Amino acid sequence: MTDTTPAPPAPRAAREQAREGFRQAMSWLHTWAGLVLGWLLFAIFLTGTLSFFKTELNLWMRPELHGMPPANADVAERAVAAMNKKVPDVTQWILRMPDERQNAVTLLWRDTGNGRFETLLMNPQTGETVDARKTMGGEFFYRFHYELRTAQKSRWAIEGRWVVGVATMLMFIALLTGVVTHRRIFKDFFTFRPAKGGQRAWLDAHNVTGVLVLPFYLMITFSGLMIFHTLYMPSGIAAAYQGPKGVDSQTYFADLQGEKPERRVRRSPGDKVAPLPAAMPLAAILETARQRWDGGRIGGIQARRDAQGTPVVEVTRHEGDRLQYRPERMLFNGTTGALLEQTDATSPAAVTYGVLYGLHLGRFAGPGMRWVLVGFGLLGSLMIATGMVLWSVKRSAQGQRKGVAADVPLRLPFGQRLVASLNIASLAGLPLACAVYMASNRLIPLDAPERPDAELSYFFGAWGVALLWGVLFPNRRGWSLVLALAGAAWAALPVLNALTTATHLGVSLPAGDWLWAGMDLSFLATGALLSWLAWRLRPGRPLPGKAVMPNRSAAMATPDALPASQA
Repeated sequence: MTDTTPAPPAPRAAREQAREGFRQAMSWLHTWAGLVLGWLLFAIFLTGTLSFFKTELNLWMRPELHGMPPANADVAERAVAAMNKKVPDVTQWILRMPDERQNAVTLLWRDTGNGRFETLLMNPQTGETVDARKTMGGEFFYRFHYELRTAQKSRWAIEGRWVVGVATMLMFIALLTGVVTHRRIFKDFFTFRPAKGGQRAWLDAHNVTGVLVLPFYLMITFSGLMIFHTLYMPSGIAAAYQGPKGVDSQTYFADLQGEKPERRVRRSPGDKVAPLPAAMPLAAILETARQRWDGGRIGGIQARRDAQGTPVVEVTRHEGDRLQYRPERMLFNGTTGALLEQTDATSPAAVTYGVLYGLHLGRFAGPGMRWVLVGFGLLGSLMIATGMVLWSVKRSAQGQRKGVAADVPLRLPFGQRLVASLNIASLAGLPLACAVYMASNRLIPLDAPERPDAELSYFFGAWGVALLWGVLFPNRRGWSLVLALAGAAWAALPVLNALTTATHLGVSLPAGDWLWAGMDLSFLATGALLSWLAWRLRPGRPLPGKAVMPNRSAAMATPDALPASQA
């Protein structure tokens, strides 16, 4: 009798089969981890990229600060004196010294123990208040990046940070599983075939943008999670920092920042705080700080009352002087000017955390490095965008391979239509919303009530219109129109700026004021790029690649899925 039992697979074949099974599982996880929150990740990544130039965007959206004179040596004393004259009974203030990116003095103050800070912008020579328009400026992109800020004084900041944390974790998973999924990761680095069109071109674009600066993506996602580790992973602090009344988080933060725990203020929301003295020996304090830092730049000054109620002045070194965040600090007695202590985080864990924090913020970088970081951020945004479009392209190609007849009118399944609509709304609509937000800064009357929130309503309104258009036309017509509007809006910003202010290119270029001129030139370049994309995706334009069987479902899914004859 013949034995028909199949022979067991060879050990090598079994290992290959196990590897393929693991790779397929990772491919599934990579696809769905990226798809579930991919649109949110694109918004987080793009607004985070814009945040590298937050200070410059703040300036552009406050044109009244253009032409500020260089700061005098006694700029801090003048600004604090003007604040005390304008706002009596201040209990805490924070002064940000002018530097090469912003000449104006920024002074934040509050008159209650735990109230919100109010902001004053001051002339760096006279210390007098500058009446600049009310706006969130580039701060909105920064706040939206990590807490999905929807209003100037949002009540949902903590909830927004949780949502961003979940999205960041999914991106971190997608990056790691993407490395496992791609067998030829180094070969893909050098492979880009846009002429093939369709799925092949989008896959190559996704691979190239994913591999090109992969270490940056891993660093930026991991460091983003670590910045809010106390929110996402509080159990370790609860286990190691138990106090008489429960978790002693103040001691933990003191250790993390190199401070003495007994100086941390532990104040309840209803506690009264005595006003600070108006006269403080700021000149002597700043001179001592400069000597001890051997000419190092001073970035900020803060005055408050410590845990014992003593007025203290904290001087912080400029963030651009080193990679590690937070910078070195000195604490002085606010009455006598005597140096109390010099603080800095020096433990290995604190230094590691500070370096990750500094890498994420990029405040150590000069102009050239900031542009490099912006380039990396744009590549990351493209990686997410190509992945989202690739999902639609792949499923459109699968539908075509089923051999659907050309004369059978088909509609996309609900899931594919939803993805196609959200792709248009997010990938093309967000650039449009950003440009409309900045244009509203020039169009809304200066005395309009709640002006910052009015600007944000333009942002979300434009984004909503893009979503509506994407739902109505989830095809090349939708892509081309939204991208064309975005390109026109970005290109119109310098023109609108010239019509409404005196900070336009006709002034900044002849004066060699590249900080201001660079913004308008960047807007023009962005508008040209988006307009070119809109032209490339216009209905009727022949697309590269091999022609496929006409199929209406392909027309709905992606800008490049339809043959030229049916576009």
